[in-house]
Amino acid sequence: MFSLNGAWRAVRRFIVGSPVPPPAAQQEAGEPKVVNWCNGGLRAMRSASRRLHDCYAQIKEQVEETQRNRELVWQDLMRKDRRANRRALILLMKLLSPEQRQEFRRFGYFHVMGGGSRDRYRIRADMVANIDVLRDDGAVKYRLCVLPTGGVPLYDVMAAQMLHLQDAATEQVLLQQANVYPPQRKVEISRSVWIA
Repeated sequence: MFSLNGAWRAVRRFIVGSPVPPPAAQQEAGEPKVVNWCNGGLRAMRSASRRLHDCYAQIKEQVEETQRNRELVWQDLMRKDRRANRRALILLMKLLSPEQRQEFRRFGYFHVMGGGSRDRYRIRADMVANIDVLRDDGAVKYRLCVLPTGGVPLYDVMAAQMLHLQDAATEQVLLQQANVYPPQRKVEISRSVWIA
């Protein structure tokens, strides 16, 4: 029992910050021992409970404010990303010929003729190995992967790939820097959410 009383006094001192009532042997003879201690203890506990509740309310408010701020930042980033994708799609559509534009809207890819090699390329709306080098019969010889560093929108990447492949000088540079992948038997053409 003594160890529990000692622990209780330590907790009470920590919470309340006031001195612990004296043990029963040190109290004056005329004072009721248990009643004063209990009343004082209850008042101290109520006060401590109020302070703990206020502290909890402040912490809860700060956590909720941090969550709201984080959500606002996330929404702002998503809004900026959508704007960048829209602008990139508008630019890509302006660069494409009417046939390429129609093909892109319908299938999610478009064909490009190489500027120097006269090879046929198919550029798909994908971030990895999205350039198919085609044979005369339309089968895929191999696939190329060329991406800029940084967070460039997909449609800006596709526009840059198209412009590089159509120019005779930059086509060779792109082919030298590209990662080459073997053709897959079944190529999944993924349509983007931005293609309407």
